[in-house]
Amino acid sequence: MRQSSGLAAVVVILAVAVVATPAMAVMTPPAGYTNAEDVNSDFIKQVGKFAVTVYKLAKGVAMSYVSTSQCWSKPTGGGADDYWMVLTATNGAGVAGSYVATVWGIPGSESKTWKLLSFNSTS
Repeated sequence: MRQSSGLAAVVVILAVAVVATPAMAVMTPPAGYTNAEDVNSDFIKQVGKFAVTVYKLAKGVAMSYVSTSQCWSKPTGGGADDYWMVLTATNGAGVAGSYVATVWGIPGSESKTWKLLSFNSTS
């Protein structure tokens, strides 16, 4: 009996952990976004932080970048690319949410040439 009660405790703990973690559904990028980006690269993390920071400043909301779970890009000409990304960010209370952002920019250029094109909650 002790083994089954120990197993039940593990199952309960795992269930609580799953409920507490924000669900990150796999989303399909819009047509034309054919280049899968490495979401663990410093560059893509920087683009995600840029998206959250610009949205936060524009809307006057408390928000912090957490991670990027998906990112696809497409060339737009002149060395510029559009980046479509699924992000996780926390609000002022520390509650995580999922967002889809589109960012335009020229890799390696100054921040003033980057633009946040869209930023929307996935829920």
